[in-house]
Amino acid sequence: MNKIYIVVISLLLLGCDWGLGPSYKSTTETVYIDYYKVACDSRSTTMCFRLRFDTDDEFSLSKIAHSGFDAFEWGKRYTAKIKVDYDSDGDDELYRLKSIEAEEVVDSDDAPFVLALSMSSQILLDNANDSWMLAGEDAFSCIEADCILLTNAYNSGAKVQLRFSASDDKLTLRKVVCTAAENNFAATCEGINQTRWDIAHYQTDCGLFEPRLCLLYRDADGSDDSWTILHSQITGFSADWGYEYDIQVETKKVSGSIRSAKLLKENNRDDVADKDFNVVMRTGPKGLKKSLSGKILYDGIEFDCATNGLCNLIDNAVDDAETNSERILALLINAEISGENTDLIIQSITCDESYSDFKTECVDSNDDVIWIE
Repeated sequence: MNKIYIVVISLLLLGCDWGLGPSYKSTTETVYIDYYKVACDSRSTTMCFRLRFDTDDEFSLSKIAHSGFDAFEWGKRYTAKIKVDYDSDGDDELYRLKSIEAEEVVDSDDAPFVLALSMSSQILLDNANDSWMLAGEDAFSCIEADCILLTNAYNSGAKVQLRFSASDDKLTLRKVVCTAAENNFAATCEGINQTRWDIAHYQTDCGLFEPRLCLLYRDADGSDDSWTILHSQITGFSADWGYEYDIQVETKKVSGSIRSAKLLKENNRDDVADKDFNVVMRTGPKGLKKSLSGKILYDGIEFDCATNGLCNLIDNAVDDAETNSERILALLINAEISGENTDLIIQSITCDESYSDFKTECVDSNDDVIWIE
């Protein structure tokens, strides 16, 4: 009798309910939902939300089943109340929308995002007429070059990284960032790799929020000879104006973009000061100011505008710039090297356009003016 009594008491103390298992009641939580979705996994044909439950946390992929979320739109962030149902182990099992507390439209120009998608999963399907369908729900168009890349990736079952922006619940493809075979995707499009770069003999505006100058690079072993703006620094490397470099670097890619680079070896340095180059500069509150003593200053570097009598023209462009509508200039410059001194002489003004017109009026018609995509 005592043994049976002890067993019963022990079971009660352990919280057992005679084989029925523990019971977890539903709770109401506040959840924050990001402005875009990602593939649920590499084999999925559906997209999953990116959620966080605290504003200090990063958004992360959620595979939890949900109901009532159908009204959510690409390009908006939401604060919502949800009812969380739990399974028998106490893990989240279902999120049910109760109410939307707030929504925020994210500026599509300031917040592009990259999706990694496996073509072999059929999550992307050709929708004809230069259009593709994502997860059977959202269509987006592509320009000819990107359409070709998508078609080739689909035919070979490759994995792709696509940069999008979103507005009014519509996706806009900005660029096919990277394509690679499934078994080579991480090495090609993500992670740490060693490569060989050419570094241009000049710098130009980065196109970031704060006006500053960035290096230009290209793959020394690739077939594409066009230059790309490098938004990160190369640790252990500094470049002199008027010299082109051939270097070995170790790079870290995230979502197809270079996030960091480290110099491994400098292979060669060529004096190409006889080559003119276009430097893009922005006016506005934190950008290019009027000349002083025959010089203009940009990102701490002096450029001679007096030699060819261009200071007044540049000053006029600065005067014309409005605080909320800055102007962008492309200045043709030559580097004159004398011993350890390098003078950057402005030869002419290639372009002087508003921010909204600069790409179409200047970049598209001048191959040697490098600007953000």
